[in-house]
Amino acid sequence: MSLPDVAELDLATKVGQLFVVGFEGPEPTDDLRELLTDYRCGNVIYFSRNIDSPEQVAELSRELQTIATETEPEIPLFVTADQEGGVVSRTDWGTEPPSQMSIGAGRDADLARSVGGAVGAELASIGVNFDLTPVLDVNNNPDNPVIGVRSFGEEPELVGDLGAAMADGMQAEGVLACGKHFPGHGDTSADSHHSLPVVDHDRERLDAVELAPFRRAIDDGIDAIMTTHVSFPTITGDDELPATVSRDVQTGLLREQLGFDGLVVTDGMEMNAIADEMGTPEGCVQAVEAGCDLLLVCHTPEVQKAAVDAVVDAVESGRIDESRIDDAVERILDYKERREVGEETPSLDRWEATSERSRDVGREVAAAGITVPRDRNETIPFDTGRPLHLVGFPGGRASPAEDDRYEPTLVADALEAGGFDVELHVVETADALPSFEGDEQVVLATYNAAGDDEQVRAVEQLDEAVDAFAALVVRNPYDLARFPDVSTAVSTYDYTPATLSVTGEILAGQRRASGRLPVTIAGFEAEN
Repeated sequence: MSLPDVAELDLATKVGQLFVVGFEGPEPTDDLRELLTDYRCGNVIYFSRNIDSPEQVAELSRELQTIATETEPEIPLFVTADQEGGVVSRTDWGTEPPSQMSIGAGRDADLARSVGGAVGAELASIGVNFDLTPVLDVNNNPDNPVIGVRSFGEEPELVGDLGAAMADGMQAEGVLACGKHFPGHGDTSADSHHSLPVVDHDRERLDAVELAPFRRAIDDGIDAIMTTHVSFPTITGDDELPATVSRDVQTGLLREQLGFDGLVVTDGMEMNAIADEMGTPEGCVQAVEAGCDLLLVCHTPEVQKAAVDAVVDAVESGRIDESRIDDAVERILDYKERREVGEETPSLDRWEATSERSRDVGREVAAAGITVPRDRNETIPFDTGRPLHLVGFPGGRASPAEDDRYEPTLVADALEAGGFDVELHVVETADALPSFEGDEQVVLATYNAAGDDEQVRAVEQLDEAVDAFAALVVRNPYDLARFPDVSTAVSTYDYTPATLSVTGEILAGQRRASGRLPVTIAGFEAEN
């Protein structure tokens, strides 16, 4: 594939190449067509709202690439998605990988590389050529509302090793990998979707913790780095300036000090930490000034068009030197050529050839990662010859970044597949718990119990009343801090089909759990 030289492109085309735009629904909208043709936007992003089936996504990708390559100057699209695994999986047809924290609990870089390869091959088969992962944030703040199980864990070296390996596997399949969220969103107690978090550590601490995984991934050749809308006053001197729009961060730190020469991608520019502080169009201008190459504007057509116009106007007015645009576009075109973007035709046949590999790798991750940190009374395995009562609480998204797929029925179905006769009890308060006899078998599936006193009360009551009881922590291992004396606990780190299937086998005694908690749980002492 031969792409045009930057010198051959007009300003509108060059600015359009900087934008990654989202849209509603499983088919191209009129607004999206206008963004791709009239506004020359050179890239798109898929969310769950765009995804129904492998066949539909493959056809959507084909159609979008056709629109792009039939519009002068015929440059194919980066088709991006946040396919991290676990709670951030845009596909829901059963092949999504377990969470990165599950990989962290397994502590196996070769397995992380296999995950990257399997995910990359599957995405490529349906026309997605740019995965906005791995997450390189070091999650050492148990109150972090947005990262959590999306991180490999709290150890910088482990996060760097696993993230670099995952990126290697993905890029070997021709799919760009993107480490995020630079310089680090792990030690925050606010979500940048809603407000501007501040990380005020000194430079020595930032070098040792937050920056270490990014440095490792950069040294290993990762294609792209995503910025974060978090303030780092030690670097910028301003506790109200998001890192995304700071030249000190994106050019001074990332480019000049860490030596990164790949693509710099913004996080979503409609997130409140940008939109409420300066507005999305102005934020996009400042991000370009800071040194960013690709601008994610994911939701609102009017905002997307205004943002493109704002960058064009900034160049025409002399605020942004056109050479800054040229630099970004040269890098974008280089990676499109390097990764042969748009050259392979997505197809359902190709997807079917990759799906079995994805499922197998997912089960490998689950088997290595699921953790039984305590089984004081040797409750596991439960007896498949007796009824198993499953108590579950409804769940929802902890952050706008996540997908909303959890239901206690998912756990019940997996346990039934593992050979149990399951009776499911969905409750919202501890007072609604059924009355169980002491010799019955009961599992309570917690979901973000760290912030729910009713789930904590339910765990404590059942642990006291029932001999054969286990708390099954299906998402956030920090739940364990709320019931540190529980007799038996299992941490799964997510509720993907692979994870829940292997969980059923572990509870039935068909396999042993081998994972270790990759984060410290205050007050909870692991005994296994």
